[in-house]
Amino acid sequence: MSSPRLNCGLITLCLLLSCRIVEAQANYTGPGPATFGSPTTTGPGATPALIALPATGANAPSGLGGFIQRKFYTITADLRETYDDNANTTTNGNKTSALETSLSPSVLVDFPIGDSDFTARYTFNLTYYSAGGNGNSSNDPSVQYTHEFDAQYSHTFSERFSLSLGDDFRYYTEPNIFQSTGTNYNNGPYASNIFNGSFSAQWTPLIGSSTTYSNTVVNYENSAIAQVQNSDENTGSQSVSFAILPKISVSVGGIFDQIDYSQNARGYTSYTGFGGAQWQALPTLSVSGRLGASYTEQAQTQQSAQLSPYGDLSIAWALGARSSLAFDYSHEVTPTDQPNENAQNSDRFSSSFSYAITPRLSSHLDGTFTIADTSQDLAVSGAPNSSAHTEYDYGLDTGLTFQYNNYLNFEGGVTVTGVSSDITGDAYNRDQVYLGVRGTY
Repeated sequence: MSSPRLNCGLITLCLLLSCRIVEAQANYTGPGPATFGSPTTTGPGATPALIALPATGANAPSGLGGFIQRKFYTITADLRETYDDNANTTTNGNKTSALETSLSPSVLVDFPIGDSDFTARYTFNLTYYSAGGNGNSSNDPSVQYTHEFDAQYSHTFSERFSLSLGDDFRYYTEPNIFQSTGTNYNNGPYASNIFNGSFSAQWTPLIGSSTTYSNTVVNYENSAIAQVQNSDENTGSQSVSFAILPKISVSVGGIFDQIDYSQNARGYTSYTGFGGAQWQALPTLSVSGRLGASYTEQAQTQQSAQLSPYGDLSIAWALGARSSLAFDYSHEVTPTDQPNENAQNSDRFSSSFSYAITPRLSSHLDGTFTIADTSQDLAVSGAPNSSAHTEYDYGLDTGLTFQYNNYLNFEGGVTVTGVSSDITGDAYNRDQVYLGVRGTY
Protein backbone atom coordinates (compact mmCIF):
# COMPACT_ATOMS: atom_id res chain seq x y z
CA MET A 1 0.00 0.00 0.00
CA SER A 2 1.33 3.42 -0.83
CA SER A 3 2.26 5.89 1.90
CA PRO A 4 -0.47 8.52 1.18
CA ARG A 5 -3.22 5.90 1.03
CA LEU A 6 -2.16 4.30 4.30
CA ASN A 7 -1.86 7.66 6.05
CA CYS A 8 -5.32 8.68 4.83
CA GLY A 9 -6.75 5.37 6.02
CA LEU A 10 -5.32 5.75 9.52
CA ILE A 11 -6.41 9.38 9.80
CA THR A 12 -9.93 8.43 8.69
CA LEU A 13 -10.00 5.70 11.33
CA CYS A 14 -9.01 8.17 14.05
CA LEU A 15 -11.68 10.67 12.90
CA LEU A 16 -14.30 7.94 13.09
CA LEU A 17 -13.04 7.06 16.56
CA SER A 18 -13.27 10.71 17.62
CA CYS A 19 -16.84 10.88 16.38
CA ARG A 20 -17.72 7.79 18.38
CA ILE A 21 -16.07 9.31 21.45
CA VAL A 22 -18.04 12.55 21.10
CA GLU A 23 -21.23 10.55 20.67
CA ALA A 24 -20.39 8.48 23.75
CA GLN A 25 -19.70 11.63 25.72
CA ALA A 26 -23.13 12.99 24.91
CA ASN A 27 -24.82 9.82 26.16
CA TYR A 28 -22.51 8.89 29.04
CA THR A 29 -22.79 10.25 32.56
CA GLY A 30 -20.22 8.08 34.30
CA PRO A 31 -16.67 8.80 35.44
CA GLY A 32 -13.93 10.49 33.46
CA PRO A 33 -10.91 8.87 31.84
CA ALA A 34 -7.98 7.18 33.47
CA THR A 35 -4.41 8.34 33.30
CA PHE A 36 -1.82 5.77 32.48
CA GLY A 37 1.41 4.93 34.27
CA SER A 38 4.32 3.16 32.62
CA PRO A 39 6.10 0.41 34.52
CA THR A 40 9.77 1.13 34.84
CA THR A 41 12.76 -0.17 36.69
CA THR A 42 15.35 2.00 38.34
CA GLY A 43 17.87 -0.48 39.68
CA PRO A 44 18.32 -3.76 41.56
CA GLY A 45 15.27 -4.63 43.62
CA ALA A 46 13.08 -2.03 41.90
CA THR A 47 9.49 -2.88 40.98
CA PRO A 48 7.33 -1.32 38.26
CA ALA A 49 4.87 1.45 39.01
CA LEU A 50 1.26 0.51 39.59
CA ILE A 51 -1.03 0.72 36.60
CA ALA A 52 -3.17 3.84 37.03
CA LEU A 53 -6.82 3.13 37.72
CA PRO A 54 -9.92 4.63 36.09
CA ALA A 55 -11.05 6.38 39.26
CA THR A 56 -13.84 8.95 39.35
CA GLY A 57 -11.63 11.62 40.88
CA ALA A 58 -9.59 12.58 43.90
CA ASN A 59 -12.38 11.57 46.28
CA ALA A 60 -13.21 8.27 44.59
CA PRO A 61 -14.04 5.61 47.21
CA SER A 62 -11.80 2.60 47.62
CA GLY A 63 -12.51 -1.06 48.18
CA LEU A 64 -15.86 -2.58 47.19
CA GLY A 65 -17.58 0.81 47.25
CA GLY A 66 -15.11 2.11 44.67
CA PHE A 67 -15.81 -0.93 42.48
CA ILE A 68 -19.51 -0.12 42.44
CA GLN A 69 -19.12 3.56 41.66
CA ARG A 70 -16.49 3.51 38.92
CA LYS A 71 -16.00 1.86 35.55
CA PHE A 72 -14.11 -1.40 35.51
CA TYR A 73 -12.69 -0.65 32.05
CA THR A 74 -11.07 2.19 30.10
CA ILE A 75 -10.54 2.21 26.33
CA THR A 76 -8.09 4.58 24.63
CA ALA A 77 -6.71 5.06 21.15
CA ASP A 78 -3.73 7.19 20.11
CA LEU A 79 -2.99 8.44 16.61
CA ARG A 80 0.45 10.03 16.25
CA GLU A 81 2.43 11.48 13.33
CA THR A 82 6.20 11.68 13.85
CA TYR A 83 9.13 13.05 11.88
CA ASP A 84 12.16 10.87 12.65
CA ASP A 85 15.63 11.85 11.41
CA ASN A 86 17.15 8.41 12.17
CA ALA A 87 14.50 5.72 11.86
CA ASN A 88 17.07 2.89 11.92
CA THR A 89 19.12 4.27 14.87
CA THR A 90 22.30 3.91 12.81
CA THR A 91 25.58 5.79 13.00
CA ASN A 92 25.48 9.46 12.02
CA GLY A 93 26.81 8.92 8.51
CA ASN A 94 24.05 6.46 7.57
CA LYS A 95 20.90 8.15 8.81
CA THR A 96 17.52 7.46 7.21
CA SER A 97 14.80 10.03 7.88
CA ALA A 98 11.14 9.03 7.78
CA LEU A 99 7.59 10.04 8.53
CA GLU A 100 5.96 7.61 10.93
CA THR A 101 2.22 7.14 11.44
CA SER A 102 1.29 5.09 14.48
CA LEU A 103 -2.04 3.89 15.86
CA SER A 104 -2.20 2.53 19.43
CA PRO A 105 -5.47 1.18 20.82
CA SER A 106 -5.38 0.17 24.50
CA VAL A 107 -7.75 -1.52 26.96
CA LEU A 108 -7.42 -1.31 30.74
CA VAL A 109 -9.56 -3.25 33.24
CA ASP A 110 -9.74 -2.79 37.00
CA PHE A 111 -11.34 -5.14 39.54
CA PRO A 112 -11.07 -3.94 43.17
CA ILE A 113 -12.65 -6.37 45.62
CA GLY A 114 -12.45 -5.70 49.33
CA ASP A 115 -8.80 -5.40 50.34
CA SER A 116 -7.51 -6.60 46.95
CA ASP A 117 -7.19 -4.97 43.57
CA PHE A 118 -6.35 -6.37 40.14
CA THR A 119 -5.63 -4.26 37.07
CA ALA A 120 -4.49 -5.25 33.59
CA ARG A 121 -3.80 -3.33 30.40
CA TYR A 122 -3.07 -4.41 26.83
CA THR A 123 -1.73 -1.99 24.20
CA PHE A 124 -1.21 -2.74 20.51
CA ASN A 125 0.82 -0.39 18.33
CA LEU A 126 0.95 -0.33 14.55
CA THR A 127 3.53 2.00 12.96
CA TYR A 128 4.00 2.77 9.27
CA TYR A 129 7.49 4.03 8.31
CA SER A 130 7.79 5.94 5.03
CA ALA A 131 11.39 4.64 4.93
CA GLY A 132 13.38 2.16 6.96
CA GLY A 133 12.33 1.30 10.47
CA ASN A 134 14.29 -0.52 13.14
CA GLY A 135 14.81 -4.15 12.26
CA ASN A 136 14.30 -3.38 8.55
CA SER A 137 17.55 -3.96 6.65
CA SER A 138 16.54 -1.74 3.72
CA ASN A 139 15.29 1.83 3.46
CA ASP A 140 12.01 0.78 1.84
CA PRO A 141 8.69 1.64 3.54
CA SER A 142 7.71 -0.81 6.24
CA VAL A 143 4.98 -1.59 8.77
CA GLN A 144 5.91 -2.74 12.28
CA TYR A 145 3.88 -3.59 15.33
CA THR A 146 4.47 -3.93 19.07
CA HIS A 147 2.58 -5.37 22.03
CA GLU A 148 2.48 -4.38 25.69
CA PHE A 149 0.72 -6.24 28.49
CA ASP A 150 0.82 -5.06 32.10
CA ALA A 151 -0.88 -6.68 35.07
CA GLN A 152 -0.83 -5.74 38.75
CA TYR A 153 -2.31 -7.41 41.82
CA SER A 154 -2.20 -5.88 45.28
CA HIS A 155 -3.59 -7.06 48.58
CA THR A 156 -3.67 -5.37 51.98
CA PHE A 157 -3.70 -7.93 54.77
CA SER A 158 -4.01 -5.22 57.40
CA GLU A 159 -2.85 -1.67 58.02
CA ARG A 160 0.64 -3.09 58.62
CA PHE A 161 1.07 -5.76 55.92
CA SER A 162 0.66 -5.53 52.13
CA LEU A 163 1.59 -7.57 49.05
CA SER A 164 2.05 -6.47 45.43
CA LEU A 165 2.65 -8.63 42.34
CA GLY A 166 3.16 -7.37 38.81
CA ASP A 167 4.06 -8.54 35.33
CA ASP A 168 5.19 -6.43 32.36
CA PHE A 169 5.47 -8.07 28.92
CA ARG A 170 6.71 -6.09 25.90
CA TYR A 171 7.34 -6.98 22.29
CA TYR A 172 9.35 -4.13 20.80
CA THR A 173 11.33 -3.45 17.62
CA GLU A 174 13.41 -0.49 18.84
CA PRO A 175 15.82 0.11 21.73
CA ASN A 176 14.31 1.96 24.68
CA ILE A 177 16.78 4.29 26.39
CA PHE A 178 14.18 5.59 28.84
CA GLN A 179 13.50 2.10 30.21
CA SER A 180 17.10 0.92 30.28
CA THR A 181 18.92 0.90 33.62
CA GLY A 182 22.42 0.70 32.21
CA THR A 183 22.48 -1.42 29.07
CA ASN A 184 20.43 -0.61 25.99
CA TYR A 185 18.24 -3.08 24.20
CA ASN A 186 19.63 -3.80 20.73
CA ASN A 187 18.07 -2.97 17.38
CA GLY A 188 15.56 -5.41 15.96
CA PRO A 189 12.51 -7.23 17.37
CA TYR A 190 12.76 -8.56 20.91
CA ALA A 191 10.48 -9.70 23.72
CA SER A 192 11.02 -8.90 27.37
CA ASN A 193 9.09 -10.02 30.42
CA ILE A 194 9.55 -8.55 33.89
CA PHE A 195 7.88 -10.17 36.90
CA ASN A 196 7.94 -8.30 40.21
CA GLY A 197 6.82 -9.01 43.72
CA SER A 198 7.07 -6.98 46.92
CA PHE A 199 5.97 -7.46 50.53
CA SER A 200 5.88 -4.54 52.97
CA ALA A 201 5.49 -4.94 56.72
CA GLN A 202 5.32 -2.56 59.67
CA TRP A 203 6.24 -4.88 62.54
CA THR A 204 6.10 -2.20 65.23
CA PRO A 205 5.42 1.57 65.14
CA LEU A 206 9.18 2.07 64.74
CA ILE A 207 10.35 -0.98 62.74
CA GLY A 208 9.36 -1.90 59.18
CA SER A 209 10.68 -4.07 56.38
CA SER A 210 10.49 -4.42 52.61
CA THR A 211 11.13 -7.56 50.57
CA THR A 212 11.27 -7.52 46.75
CA TYR A 213 11.95 -9.95 43.94
CA SER A 214 12.11 -9.49 40.16
CA ASN A 215 12.83 -11.71 37.18
CA THR A 216 13.69 -10.26 33.75
CA VAL A 217 13.85 -12.41 30.61
CA VAL A 218 14.93 -10.93 27.25
CA ASN A 219 14.81 -12.79 23.91
CA TYR A 220 15.67 -11.49 20.44
CA GLU A 221 14.26 -12.75 17.13
CA ASN A 222 17.52 -12.28 15.21
CA SER A 223 19.58 -15.42 15.83
CA ALA A 224 22.93 -13.58 15.69
CA ILE A 225 21.83 -11.07 18.34
CA ALA A 226 20.12 -13.78 20.40
CA GLN A 227 23.36 -15.76 20.58
CA VAL A 228 25.05 -13.05 22.67
CA GLN A 229 22.13 -11.08 24.17
CA ASN A 230 19.35 -13.46 25.31
CA SER A 231 19.40 -13.30 29.09
CA ASP A 232 17.67 -14.22 32.34
CA GLU A 233 18.16 -11.93 35.37
CA ASN A 234 16.98 -12.53 38.96
CA THR A 235 17.11 -9.80 41.60
CA GLY A 236 16.06 -9.91 45.24
CA SER A 237 16.36 -7.35 48.02
CA GLN A 238 15.65 -7.12 51.72
CA SER A 239 15.69 -3.98 53.86
CA VAL A 240 14.73 -3.10 57.43
CA SER A 241 13.88 0.47 58.44
CA PHE A 242 13.96 2.15 61.85
CA ALA A 243 12.12 5.39 62.68
CA ILE A 244 14.42 7.61 64.76
CA LEU A 245 12.41 10.84 64.46
CA PRO A 246 8.84 11.54 63.31
CA LYS A 247 10.09 12.52 59.86
CA ILE A 248 13.39 10.62 59.62
CA SER A 249 14.09 6.90 59.40
CA VAL A 250 17.20 4.86 58.68
CA SER A 251 17.52 1.50 56.96
CA VAL A 252 19.92 -1.36 56.32
CA GLY A 253 19.64 -4.10 53.74
CA GLY A 254 21.07 -6.17 50.94
CA ILE A 255 20.55 -6.92 47.25
CA PHE A 256 21.23 -10.12 45.31
CA ASP A 257 21.50 -9.75 41.52
CA GLN A 258 22.38 -12.49 39.02
CA ILE A 259 22.24 -12.52 35.22
CA ASP A 260 22.96 -15.42 32.88
CA TYR A 261 23.16 -15.42 29.08
CA SER A 262 21.63 -18.50 27.51
CA GLN A 263 24.11 -18.85 24.61
CA ASN A 264 27.09 -16.81 25.76
CA ALA A 265 29.53 -17.64 28.58
CA ARG A 266 29.24 -14.34 30.41
CA GLY A 267 27.22 -12.69 33.17
CA TYR A 268 27.71 -12.11 36.88
CA THR A 269 26.45 -12.55 40.42
CA SER A 270 26.45 -9.43 42.59
CA TYR A 271 25.98 -9.09 46.37
CA THR A 272 25.26 -5.58 47.68
CA GLY A 273 25.02 -4.31 51.24
CA PHE A 274 23.79 -0.82 52.06
CA GLY A 275 22.66 1.62 54.70
CA GLY A 276 20.23 4.41 54.00
CA ALA A 277 17.99 7.16 55.31
CA GLN A 278 14.57 8.57 54.44
CA TRP A 279 13.53 12.14 55.26
CA GLN A 280 10.05 13.64 54.88
CA ALA A 281 11.35 17.19 54.80
CA LEU A 282 7.94 18.68 53.97
CA PRO A 283 4.49 17.23 53.38
CA THR A 284 5.26 17.71 49.68
CA LEU A 285 9.00 16.87 49.72
CA SER A 286 10.62 13.51 50.42
CA VAL A 287 14.29 12.54 50.11
CA SER A 288 15.82 9.07 50.39
CA GLY A 289 19.31 7.72 49.81
CA ARG A 290 21.42 4.60 50.20
CA LEU A 291 25.18 3.98 50.31
CA GLY A 292 27.03 0.69 50.30
CA ALA A 293 29.25 -1.65 48.34
CA SER A 294 28.83 -4.43 45.78
CA TYR A 295 30.86 -7.63 45.52
CA THR A 296 30.59 -8.93 41.95
CA GLU A 297 31.61 -12.41 40.85
CA GLN A 298 31.92 -12.94 37.12
CA ALA A 299 30.34 -15.88 35.35
CA GLN A 300 33.78 -17.41 34.80
CA THR A 301 34.75 -18.30 38.34
CA GLN A 302 38.48 -18.45 37.61
CA GLN A 303 38.51 -14.66 37.35
CA SER A 304 38.92 -12.37 40.32
CA ALA A 305 35.83 -10.67 41.72
CA GLN A 306 35.29 -6.91 41.81
CA LEU A 307 34.46 -4.75 44.83
CA SER A 308 32.75 -1.49 43.86
CA PRO A 309 30.73 1.28 45.55
CA TYR A 310 26.93 1.35 45.44
CA GLY A 311 24.56 4.26 45.98
CA ASP A 312 21.28 5.86 45.00
CA LEU A 313 19.39 9.07 45.71
CA SER A 314 15.69 9.84 45.13
CA ILE A 315 13.81 13.13 45.49
CA ALA A 316 10.06 13.63 45.06
CA TRP A 317 8.67 17.15 45.31
CA ALA A 318 5.20 18.55 44.65
CA LEU A 319 5.91 22.17 43.73
CA GLY A 320 2.54 23.61 44.66
CA ALA A 321 -0.77 22.39 43.29
CA ARG A 322 0.21 22.62 39.62
CA SER A 323 3.64 21.01 39.27
CA SER A 324 5.78 18.10 40.42
CA LEU A 325 9.43 17.08 40.21
CA ALA A 326 11.09 13.68 40.62
CA PHE A 327 14.84 13.01 40.49
CA ASP A 328 16.78 9.75 40.77
CA TYR A 329 20.48 8.90 40.71
CA SER A 330 22.09 5.49 41.05
CA HIS A 331 25.60 4.04 40.86
CA GLU A 332 25.61 0.27 40.52
CA VAL A 333 26.79 -2.78 38.60
CA THR A 334 24.45 -3.50 35.67
CA PRO A 335 24.29 -5.85 32.68
CA THR A 336 26.05 -4.83 29.46
CA ASP A 337 25.28 -5.44 25.80
CA GLN A 338 28.99 -5.82 24.97
CA PRO A 339 29.57 -9.52 24.17
CA ASN A 340 33.13 -9.45 25.54
CA GLU A 341 32.16 -8.05 28.96
CA ASN A 342 30.47 -9.61 31.98
CA ALA A 343 29.05 -6.37 33.43
CA GLN A 344 29.54 -2.62 33.63
CA ASN A 345 29.51 0.12 36.27
CA SER A 346 26.67 2.55 35.56
CA ASP A 347 25.90 6.06 36.79
CA ARG A 348 22.31 6.89 35.85
CA PHE A 349 20.54 10.23 36.28
CA SER A 350 16.83 10.52 35.55
CA SER A 351 14.33 13.30 36.16
CA SER A 352 10.69 14.04 35.45
CA PHE A 353 9.00 17.45 35.69
CA SER A 354 5.37 18.33 34.97
CA TYR A 355 3.56 21.67 35.10
CA ALA A 356 -0.11 22.50 34.58
CA ILE A 357 -0.02 25.80 32.65
CA THR A 358 -3.83 26.04 32.71
CA PRO A 359 -6.53 23.57 33.82
CA ARG A 360 -6.56 22.22 30.23
CA LEU A 361 -2.97 22.76 29.09
CA SER A 362 -0.09 20.85 30.72
CA SER A 363 3.60 20.38 29.97
CA HIS A 364 6.20 17.75 30.76
CA LEU A 365 9.98 17.35 30.65
CA ASP A 366 11.54 13.91 31.13
CA GLY A 367 15.24 13.19 30.88
CA THR A 368 17.75 10.40 31.44
CA PHE A 369 21.53 10.22 31.22
CA THR A 370 23.73 7.17 31.83
CA ILE A 371 27.51 6.83 32.01
CA ALA A 372 28.55 3.19 31.62
CA ASP A 373 32.15 2.08 32.27
CA THR A 374 33.70 -1.30 31.58
CA SER A 375 37.20 -2.39 32.51
CA GLN A 376 39.57 -5.31 32.22
CA ASP A 377 38.32 -6.48 35.62
CA LEU A 378 34.89 -7.13 34.05
CA ALA A 379 36.12 -8.56 30.74
CA VAL A 380 35.35 -12.10 29.65
CA SER A 381 38.45 -14.24 29.98
CA GLY A 382 40.21 -14.70 26.65
CA ALA A 383 37.80 -12.46 24.75
CA PRO A 384 39.41 -10.81 21.70
CA ASN A 385 39.88 -7.03 21.64
CA SER A 386 38.55 -6.67 25.18
CA SER A 387 39.46 -3.30 26.65
CA ALA A 388 38.09 -0.63 28.94
CA HIS A 389 35.65 1.84 27.40
CA THR A 390 33.00 4.38 28.39
CA GLU A 391 29.53 4.79 26.87
CA TYR A 392 27.14 7.73 27.29
CA ASP A 393 23.40 7.22 26.77
CA TYR A 394 20.95 10.12 26.86
CA GLY A 395 17.26 10.78 26.30
CA LEU A 396 15.06 13.89 26.57
CA ASP A 397 11.34 14.17 25.93
CA THR A 398 9.36 17.40 26.28
CA GLY A 399 5.93 18.43 25.09
CA LEU A 400 2.48 19.88 25.68
CA THR A 401 -0.90 18.21 26.16
CA PHE A 402 -4.21 20.00 25.61
CA GLN A 403 -7.28 18.41 27.17
CA TYR A 404 -10.15 19.34 24.84
CA ASN A 405 -12.62 17.56 27.11
CA ASN A 406 -12.68 14.50 29.36
CA TYR A 407 -12.51 12.23 26.34
CA LEU A 408 -10.19 13.90 23.84
CA ASN A 409 -6.58 15.15 24.21
CA PHE A 410 -4.13 16.67 21.73
CA GLU A 411 -0.36 16.46 22.21
CA GLY A 412 2.87 17.55 20.61
CA GLY A 413 6.52 17.34 21.54
CA VAL A 414 10.14 16.56 20.78
CA THR A 415 12.19 13.49 21.71
CA VAL A 416 16.00 13.45 21.52
CA THR A 417 17.95 10.22 22.19
CA GLY A 418 21.44 8.98 21.48
CA VAL A 419 24.45 6.87 22.38
CA SER A 420 28.06 8.06 22.37
CA SER A 421 30.58 5.21 22.41
CA ASP A 422 34.02 4.29 21.19
CA ILE A 423 32.68 0.88 20.13
CA THR A 424 32.24 0.73 16.35
CA GLY A 425 28.57 0.73 15.33
CA ASP A 426 27.17 1.59 18.76
CA ALA A 427 27.04 5.39 18.52
CA TYR A 428 24.02 7.23 17.10
CA ASN A 429 21.76 10.19 17.73
CA ARG A 430 18.06 10.48 16.93
CA ASP A 431 15.66 13.46 16.89
CA GLN A 432 11.89 13.06 16.66
CA VAL A 433 9.07 15.62 16.47
CA TYR A 434 5.51 14.37 17.02
CA LEU A 435 1.87 15.47 16.97
CA GLY A 436 -0.94 13.27 18.19
CA VAL A 437 -4.51 12.90 19.36
CA ARG A 438 -5.84 10.56 22.06
CA GLY A 439 -9.41 9.46 22.57
CA THR A 440 -10.45 7.97 25.92
CA TYR A 441 -13.70 6.29 26.92
